[in-house]
Amino acid sequence: MELLGVATLLLLAHGVAYLAWTLYDRRRRSRCYLLDYVCHKPSEERKVSTEMAGAVVERNKRLGLPDYRFLLRVIVRSGIGEDTYCPRNVLEHREDAATHADAVDEMDAFFDDALPRLFARSSFSPRDVDVLVVNVSMLSPAPSLASRIVHRFGLREDVAAYNLSGMGCSAGLISLDLARNALRSRPRATLALVVSSESIAPNWYSGTHRSMMLANCLFRCGGSAALVTNDPALRSRAKMELRCLREDAEGRVGISLSKALPKAAVRAFAVNLRTLAPRVLPVAELARFAFRHYLRSRGPTATHHNKHTTTRYPPHTLANPYVDKFGWINDVDGDTLVI
Repeated sequence: MELLGVATLLLLAHGVAYLAWTLYDRRRRSRCYLLDYVCHKPSEERKVSTEMAGAVVERNKRLGLPDYRFLLRVIVRSGIGEDTYCPRNVLEHREDAATHADAVDEMDAFFDDALPRLFARSSFSPRDVDVLVVNVSMLSPAPSLASRIVHRFGLREDVAAYNLSGMGCSAGLISLDLARNALRSRPRATLALVVSSESIAPNWYSGTHRSMMLANCLFRCGGSAALVTNDPALRSRAKMELRCLREDAEGRVGISLSKALPKAAVRAFAVNLRTLAPRVLPVAELARFAFRHYLRSRGPTATHHNKHTTTRYPPHTLANPYVDKFGWINDVDGDTLVI
């Protein structure tokens, strides 16, 4: 009986130890680290200046003079600059007649540039990838883009490949969360490749609906590829840890939109403004601000408003509540944001 009791205690102790180790290892591997990433910059012959963008607008014979004025104003105010890129079919005056090959060639140019550079920088090989997530909202070919990457770069046959389409800008976060969960659910998986881009070639709008014209002015070619891992041994090589998603008391993952979000946005804006302001404000304004800051440190004073250097902020999406205020759709002069 004593031997049976000892054996039972040993089994219980082993079971408890195994359960504790499993929970510890699962929690440890629930963390997700960004090992490296690259951004795609298309070739120079695909660069689009403001002048070239205006020429693309002018050759659309469906547009009237008010439409021309509206689009040119949006292009100038959008802030996208002179170093953006467009698909080849737009440069070849075929924006109204894009083919499937145009869309695939645009993606291949992105894959062929970004993925080899990412593997070279990170010193991982395509065979090391356990999970692949591809996020391209406006293109869903068959075979999928994920399958195209697997065969083009020689990923393993047992790689877990996911292809996200039709989910808009939010799919960037969703693809990271999908990679994180896929790594957690596969005990032997430690490395995920997340590829995000957008298909511009077949989605150029040539009509006259203003809210649909904006996409032509605000979106250009590009993309990013990132390697993420949940292996604690690779933590020292990571650039950052994924912590944008939170778990509740029951372990369910989600995005927290609390009252602290506006304060966090203000803090981030203030940090960026402190870096940007010395580069864009006139010397007189900087001296004025320094003087007011000195007075404020000695007692209450009025808030500083810079009315000499102002800027306009374009909406990120058409659902932005400031679209009407800034006049992007109604074609009226927008209000100036005073800093």
